[in-house]
Amino acid sequence: MNLLLKRSQNASAWFSLVPLRIGKGVIFQLHAELELDTEEFALLHQYRFADTHLVVSDPMDDLRRAFRPALFLGLLGFVVVWIVANVMTAIPAAFLVTLVMTVVYFRTLREQIKVSDLTEGGRTFYCDSIIALIHKEAYLEFISGYLRQVLESAKHWDDREAIAIPPLDKAAAKEAVLKTRVFHV
Repeated sequence: MNLLLKRSQNASAWFSLVPLRIGKGVIFQLHAELELDTEEFALLHQYRFADTHLVVSDPMDDLRRAFRPALFLGLLGFVVVWIVANVMTAIPAAFLVTLVMTVVYFRTLREQIKVSDLTEGGRTFYCDSIIALIHKEAYLEFISGYLRQVLESAKHWDDREAIAIPPLDKAAAKEAVLKTRVFHV
């Protein structure tokens, strides 16, 4: 398994639609893709890992983050269509712009990452700073390593394994039992 990372940056003039950016600044893009060998690809499909979430986020938080810039564009569209046409045309146009852009921003800015996001053509992440880009790279490397180990253990799921559990001394055994009890209360 290889994690392929492609970095790029766009110096926005005064306006950038995705992600919505008003004012000058650099938007860093990180395209991440997982390259699997044939055995890993077969395991991925055999155990239906493609739809598995590597990173789980709250969809409502992601939706709120997507709705705010979409609402701004919808209001802007309302004003433009109202000036050009009339209110009765502007209301559905604004609603449509808000709805479409909410979907666009949700798909672009969501924190949730599925295995298929990285294996089927990759996914592009947008970062506001080089530090955020480096953090995202490190995080993608970590979750890719996690997936690699899951696929490695999937090779041996039909095996039988003996794990030796050493006995603890009296004090350590009591402490282990008490810690376990706390979690079940």
